[in-house]
Amino acid sequence: MTEYDLIANHFANTLQSVAEQVDSLAPAIEATGSLMADTLLRDGKLILCGLGPDAAAAQLLTTYLISRFELERPALPAINLAQGSSTTTGVIGASGANDLFSRQIKALGRPEDTLICIASQQSHTALLRAIQTAHEIDMTVVLLCNHELGDLSSLVSGNDASIAIQGDRASTVFELQIMCIHRLIELIEHTLFFNNMDGNL
Repeated sequence: MTEYDLIANHFANTLQSVAEQVDSLAPAIEATGSLMADTLLRDGKLILCGLGPDAAAAQLLTTYLISRFELERPALPAINLAQGSSTTTGVIGASGANDLFSRQIKALGRPEDTLICIASQQSHTALLRAIQTAHEIDMTVVLLCNHELGDLSSLVSGNDASIAIQGDRASTVFELQIMCIHRLIELIEHTLFFNNMDGNL
């Protein structure tokens, strides 16, 4: 198999995964985008967390919220709990890795906020405790995850939203998560600003 074949096969597999899941993902993305927009409309903020590559995905969404995606508009309040190395290493040193996000949520979270937990590869106690702590504060939770992570999905309650992605490779799940992030920020901008601004999405 040539390098071209490897590349072409991976693109084909990703496109096939998108085609097979669009009917199940579209309603979940719509519901999640609505929940996130409602959070912002009631003056709440979006608090994001993820480990490894998922921390980078969380930062991507945070950047879009604070900066922009496709519309010129005001900044939206968002925090990526995995962003600051001094904070994360400090929390790990004092409380351990399992409390990496939960300790920050206790300090920053409010009932009007929403936690967005991203997990493409594997669950971790830090993510489980993050969701549990958010619920203790009466925050809503958005879970963007690999569909195989049942321990995380089991924590999603009636007021929460979940987008579960299937894929035979973790990289495929991650690629689809980035697509979902783009659609979520697009929905948020459309809901909050499209009717009040000139331009098209």
